[in-house]
Amino acid sequence: MIERAHRRAPKGRGQIVGPDGLLVVRKRRSAPAISPRGVLYLLFGFILFKSIALAQFGESGYMERINGLQSGTLVEKAGALVMQPDRFSIGLAKQIAPFIR
Repeated sequence: MIERAHRRAPKGRGQIVGPDGLLVVRKRRSAPAISPRGVLYLLFGFILFKSIALAQFGESGYMERINGLQSGTLVEKAGALVMQPDRFSIGLAKQIAPFIR
C-alpha cells in the first residue's frame, strides 16, 4: 500500500501529514486550465488591436478592408465578422487617433 501511494504521488498527488501523524496521499487542487484574467487580457488586447487599426486607417479605409474580407473565403468572412467595429473599439480609436497620426 505504501509503495502504491509513493508511485501515485508524482501524478498530481501530494502527501500531507494527517492528524494522527501519518502521511496521507491526497489529490492536489488543480488550477483552472484557462484563467479568467488571461481571457480578459486577450479580449482587451484584441479590442486594442482593432482600435489601433481603426485609428490608423480611418473609418472609411477600415470598412473598405472589412468589406474586402467579406467577399473572400470562409476564414476571411469569419475574420471580417470578428473585426467589425464595435462601440468600445470606436471610442478607443477616437482617443488614440491623435497619438498615431
